[in-house]
Amino acid sequence: MILRWLKLIALIGLLGCASREKHPDTKGIIVTPGGSVSGTVISVNPSARFAVLRFPIGQLPPLNQRMSAYRQGLKVADLNISGPQRDTHTVADVIAGECRVGDDVRSD
Repeated sequence: MILRWLKLIALIGLLGCASREKHPDTKGIIVTPGGSVSGTVISVNPSARFAVLRFPIGQLPPLNQRMSAYRQGLKVADLNISGPQRDTHTVADVIAGECRVGDDVRSD
């Protein structure tokens, strides 16, 4: 229960500034065909073993989906999308390995 609250607080804290961004030149949502979902690690709590991930609009993965983190093309961690989810951000538990801010995240 405490871990879930820590995740929620971390996600809300990171989204506070991000949700205020304005993009006046954006005319609509861009949808990219394909079955692969990819995102980026934007925050990591190594002691609690979770990471906050950002995905493109409309490509947020479902809860309990297994994903992998990659650094310079090499797999560095196994992740499980655990939530909470908000806008283009979600929280994932680090199941194995370690990830860092900037790592790429892709579905298995």
